[in-house]
Amino acid sequence: MKKTFLISVILALLSTIFGSLYLYDIGQRNKSMSEPVKVIVAGSKIEQGKIITSQMLKEKLVPKQYAQPKHISSIKDFYIEGNPSFMSIVAFEEGEQITSTKILPITSDAGISNTIPDNKRAVTLIFDRDEVAGIISPGSRIDLISIIEYENKDKSFSESSVVVAQNLLVLAVGNDVIGGIKDLKNENITVNLPVTMAVSITEAQEIMLAREKGVIKIALRPAGDLSISHLEPVKMSDILKDASKSSIKQPNNAKEIQKSQKEALEIINKYSLK
Repeated sequence: MKKTFLISVILALLSTIFGSLYLYDIGQRNKSMSEPVKVIVAGSKIEQGKIITSQMLKEKLVPKQYAQPKHISSIKDFYIEGNPSFMSIVAFEEGEQITSTKILPITSDAGISNTIPDNKRAVTLIFDRDEVAGIISPGSRIDLISIIEYENKDKSFSESSVVVAQNLLVLAVGNDVIGGIKDLKNENITVNLPVTMAVSITEAQEIMLAREKGVIKIALRPAGDLSISHLEPVKMSDILKDASKSSIKQPNNAKEIQKSQKEALEIINKYSLK
């Protein structure tokens, strides 16, 4: 009886000890997870393709369990020898944590392929220097508009202006690559400049077809405008919508001119007979 009681007491003590150790371990783990850690967040919205500077960033303390994997703990980590050395490969919203998987080191030999966003392709088009230089730069957002001549059902030809693609990220202009060091070599020699942009595979097909069949122009979007509009093609008849009205009035004007000329001729004849 005493032996059974003793064993029960020992088991109860062991259960209490193990239970206490388990609760202590959980408490320590919870305490560890709730301890604040320093992360770097976007101080304001950071556009895709922008070189990241300290003015764009903020330090923030968050519970360890809310820190993102691969988070960055110091603003100094964005600089090498005092110079901004990383660019964003995705857009960051204000307050969003910056992680090492969403930034790219800036190097002169990084190449365009390293800057292409996921599920995108790089397409290059050639434009007159006057259309691009000083207006479009790596990191800009643009729309592409194509002017195409086509044959109607009645065998006549018409011209239309069509928005081929919208909200495209410019990866490079000439030798100036997004996230790279601007190359001034031969900058002012050529009369044309290649512009490379990130597009979907469907947009790439449409752009290539439009390039073969017509002329493509660039429209620069304002900073932060990522909207997509549903636009109908514009025909010349849409622009010259009053041309038909003007052509109807023309015969009347001609008749009035003829009438005036006849009256003038009659007056001349009348006085010339005297």
